[in-house]
Amino acid sequence: MAVPVIHLVTEGATERQVGKVLYGDHGLLSDRAQPMPRDWRSIYGKSREGYEQVIKALREEAGFQHMAQDGGCLLLMFDQEDSPSPSARAEMIKQDLSEGSHAGFWSAIEWQKINALENVFECWIGNLHIVLHVANAVAPMADAYHLTLNRDFDGYILQLLQGPHKETIAQNIVPNGQNPRGLLRKAEQEMTALMRNNGYPWYRNKSWLYAYITAFQFRQSHTWFAAEVVRHTPRQELERVFASLIVSWNVLIEGGAQ
Repeated sequence: MAVPVIHLVTEGATERQVGKVLYGDHGLLSDRAQPMPRDWRSIYGKSREGYEQVIKALREEAGFQHMAQDGGCLLLMFDQEDSPSPSARAEMIKQDLSEGSHAGFWSAIEWQKINALENVFECWIGNLHIVLHVANAVAPMADAYHLTLNRDFDGYILQLLQGPHKETIAQNIVPNGQNPRGLLRKAEQEMTALMRNNGYPWYRNKSWLYAYITAFQFRQSHTWFAAEVVRHTPRQELERVFASLIVSWNVLIEGGAQ
């Protein structure tokens, strides 16, 4: 049986860096499929990022129309953001893709939920198998602070940072000689309380993520920080947090190797 190639299109760079770690370091995204590009970089739309830019790049990419005839697998990774549900976001993505010169091709999308998951959808356009993963994660501590955060891929990273293995993760990331538990407290409580008490609570997952980056004095961007968090998280916890992404990958393997 041929090994399927899964073409990757993501809304941001964090998804690609984390996916690369899940695939190469942990093996949670099975090597029974090969990612395209193999280094998990963006090759569509000249590495554009952001919702509107990626939608535009997809509309302009003629290669997917050829795959509808020749066969192929496509994994789309978008954030729910402020949409009321993953289904609403999926419908919005369909509508936005259906505008412009390639409306006829993308308007053939008819999303179907996978395995009763609320945030994973699939469809076939001819011989092109498409799976859409809508990241719908939020910080676990949001309820404790009475926050209403957007739902996105950064939320998965916050679930790891605020989960049962957070001290182990921090120990592997913070500079030597500093107290991981104390730095976690800075990000989770002190910085968060300071902003809230001054009338500026976190309303975006990324804002809270940057609190950790600041407390840990991490020297690179949030994209690389997220990859490091995932790299130092135990496998079982990753299986739990990224369960829907793992399902998305496996569905393409099982349906794409034909």
